[in-house]
Amino acid sequence: MKKNIYFRLTATFFLLLIISGCQTAFLTGASKALLIDKEERSFNNYVEDTIILAQLKNLYFSNNEKIFFQISIDVLEGRVLLTGSVEQIDERIEATKLAWAIEGVNQVINEIQISNDEGILDYADDLIMKTKINAKLLIDKDILNLNYSVEVVNGIVYLIGISQNQAELDAVINICESTFGVKDIISYVRLKDNLN
Repeated sequence: MKKNIYFRLTATFFLLLIISGCQTAFLTGASKALLIDKEERSFNNYVEDTIILAQLKNLYFSNNEKIFFQISIDVLEGRVLLTGSVEQIDERIEATKLAWAIEGVNQVINEIQISNDEGILDYADDLIMKTKINAKLLIDKDILNLNYSVEVVNGIVYLIGISQNQAELDAVINICESTFGVKDIISYVRLKDNLN
């Protein structure tokens, strides 16, 4: 009798564990689907961009670990934005060549800076600025923040994404300009109405 109760309790426990795991997987999948639905990219474009990003990171890691650790990559509709800082012009050129080697890439925007004096404090300042900008974009109900990627290098903000309209883009740029420490803003954001 005790074995039967033990077996039932164990079976019930594992059944609840499996069910809760399925619910978590379902909810996680549903929330990702909801997030993708809010993006201006189609699901196919989202998947293709994710594949390009993974392949390029793998290429950087395989060919030059320095590039892998010092370069940030954003991919949107086959457009690759490279930001960061390297010590040698050859590394900048190599990063661009490797990006063009990936199938599906239709534009490479190279904003990699040449610098050998970037310290941990500069990196920390850039990270703080990026975090502040992303937080402001997130809480602004008039901005679809999922459609923007933000990178900050040496106080320069790089934006790539798809804006609903000029007013939204102006609001995003205003948020960047009002963030302490920002020296310049370079935008590669396209307007939704101008997409091919």
